[in-house]
Amino acid sequence: MSEPKVPLLTIRRIVVAVDASPHSHAALEAAVDMASRFQAELLALFVEDANVLRAAELPFTHEVGQYSALRRAMERTRMERKLRARSRRIEESFRLLADRGTVQGTFRVARGNVGSEIHSAAQEADVLIVGRAGWSQIRRRQLGSTARAACSDSAPGVTMVLREGERISPPIHAVYDGSVLSEHALGIAAALVERLAQPLRVLLLAHQVDQVEGMKERAAAQLHPYDVIRQYQVLTSVPDLMRAVRTTGPGTLVLPARLLTSDGEAILTLIEETDLPVLLVR
Repeated sequence: MSEPKVPLLTIRRIVVAVDASPHSHAALEAAVDMASRFQAELLALFVEDANVLRAAELPFTHEVGQYSALRRAMERTRMERKLRARSRRIEESFRLLADRGTVQGTFRVARGNVGSEIHSAAQEADVLIVGRAGWSQIRRRQLGSTARAACSDSAPGVTMVLREGERISPPIHAVYDGSVLSEHALGIAAALVERLAQPLRVLLLAHQVDQVEGMKERAAAQLHPYDVIRQYQVLTSVPDLMRAVRTTGPGTLVLPARLLTSDGEAILTLIEETDLPVLLVR
């Protein structure tokens, strides 16, 4: 009797958070590509930040022109016009990409707290895709507030985080620590590998040396039904994992989000520093 496969990644609905940043455009392109690949429904969500609009009503609040560097008082009416113009430009890009990828997609504008609106929309999604930083982010490698919220332990489902110029690409690097969640991550990695027809690199995170062989056997058993080329690398700590990811070549990282609860800041630092798209699995 053949061994059952790890359940493959089933994607019926994707939510992508969009703004005017280059990181967001990368997320939008990845979302359209994934929706086309999995024949999934796509929702692109643009959130008019209520906090920014409230700040524009304060008499002491100023803005600095992105190109002119001129400082002037913020006005709510002008800020609302900017947000509407920004959402129209993004919707146009969304429509062009969706038509090119023959994707069934919806563009929606909401107003409120950005993190809350995205979290709410993602509750019924199989995958949430976000850019690593928003249009206002100054430090390019630092995660923006939306991305940090999407990476938090309370965020729903599966989350993909990308920076400008990134896309889902082989080889797939999957972190496996023997947990049920990491087995699920292996299943998702296997789904991606089957579609990309490329090798799977399993990063075995074993905190004790005597755990390595048992973990490798369990991982191999999970992947046995799949016709995939797999390579193993043994790591004994989160810092080891971070060093391995920093020095690896191109690809996509599949990461069980339970690691966030054990060493959250270290994992967030890893996501900030790596040049790989990261798929967090919950």
